[in-house]
Amino acid sequence: MGIVGLGLMIYSLVESIQTPRHRVRVMPKTAWIAVILLVPIIGAGLWLGFGRIREPRTRGNQVRSGPSAPDDDPEFLRKVEFERRQQQRREEEARKRAEQERKKRAQSQGQQSSDQSQQEPQQSQEGPEQKDSGEGSGEKPGDDVEGGTGSGSEDRPA
Repeated sequence: MGIVGLGLMIYSLVESIQTPRHRVRVMPKTAWIAVILLVPIIGAGLWLGFGRIREPRTRGNQVRSGPSAPDDDPEFLRKVEFERRQQQRREEEARKRAEQERKKRAQSQGQQSSDQSQQEPQQSQEGPEQKDSGEGSGEKPGDDVEGGTGSGSEDRPA
């Protein structure tokens, strides 16, 4: 037991000296060094059991830093919230653009229909004039354009 006790005491003493002050528990660092030297096997055991803060045990000597789940990570949650807000803005802008396009189409269709409704009365007014082309020029319906004063016998059935 002498060699094992000496090895345990040396290991505990070196570890207690190398441990930063903020990671020492129960007593000050110098008190732990004194306990390890004065009570070799028991002091070394107390140091290993109570004197130091233990590292969290992980698989493959990997130390986990940060949250274990994505929904526990504040940075991840900020990123998700940011992306959600961007998506909402894009959808809102698309909706506004579509609404503006609908309004423009409705206005242009309204203008076209009002233009057509204005053109239709003009065409209906022009229509009879075109049918009776000689009515406005002072010519009589029976007058022949070439002959000037035609008898109108050509228009009458024989």
